[in-house]
Parts: sequence; C-alpha cells; structure tokens
Amino acid sequence: MENITTIFLDIDGTLTDGKVYLDNGKNEFKSFDVKDGLMVVSTIELGYDIIIMTGRQSQVVARRAEELGIKEFYQGIRNKKEAVEKLMEEKGFSYENLAYLGDDLNDYAVMDKCAFAGCPADAVGEIKDISDFISEFKGGNGAVREILSYILQKKGDYEKVLGFFK
Repeated sequence: MENITTIFLDIDGTLTDGKVYLDNGKNEFKSFDVKDGLMVVSTIELGYDIIIMTGRQSQVVARRAEELGIKEFYQGIRNKKEAVEKLMEEKGFSYENLAYLGDDLNDYAVMDKCAFAGCPADAVGEIKDISDFISEFKGGNGAVREILSYILQKKGDYEKVLGFFK
C-alpha cells in the first residue's frame, strides 16, 4: 500500500452505476456521482496519477475525464492486463505501485496482481473475492470516493484532503 502512486479506474459499474442509456439517435447517457468526482480531483491534487481504463468507447467518458482533470484515459480496451503492462513499461511503474478500482471480469487479471484492489458493493463475486477493500456503496453511488478515502487514510494523506477545504 505504501508504494501506491498510480490508480486505475474502470468506468462502467465503478465510476458509474453500469447502466448505459441510449436514445433513438446517437446520444449516450451515463450517471456520475459528484462525491466520487470530488475525491478523484483531490487525489490528483495530492500528486497521485489517476488513469481511466475502460472497455467501452464513449464521448461521455472523455468529457468526464476532462472535467476531473484526468489526463490519461484509455477506451475500447479489451485486454486491460496487456494495456496496463504496456503503460508500466512506458511510464516506469509496476504492480507494486498500482491500485485498481474495478467491478467485473475484464478487470480481474490486473486486480489480481496489483498492490491494492478495490471494488463497489455490487461488483461480481470473483472481483469481490480478490479485492482488498469492498465498498459498502454500489458503483456510481460513492464507491470510488470511499475506496480512494480508504487508500489515502492508509497512506496518511487523507488529512491533506481535509486541509483543501478548511
């Protein structure tokens, strides 16, 4: 836990409730919790590298990443382990520096190897089985905030977050 510098976030089912709303046109809608967003922004301000990696492609994700100040986001990733390991090589970090927040089987290979794995309350059973922390909240409903708060508390950085708002 002490070596964590990089946090990967899954989107659908983790940062959102996992539902994708499509209209009769080409519009897609997702719901994000502002409380999750505030903790993501605060974690970035503390110097942690937060990276989004998701299996789907969505303009909504690009917009939300920009709003939160997440500079790196990867969409349409089918093999997350391969993509994460390529980034590790490029950026010079390893699994011991990595926390991963996910909810479904496509997150499993990375979550099983990283220093810290966290998931929402409604994650699939296999993900819960390998997670170091299971939020009491569902995806898109404060789970990311709770997991990030837990990481920051364990690393002794949570008081700094509170200091942002005093």
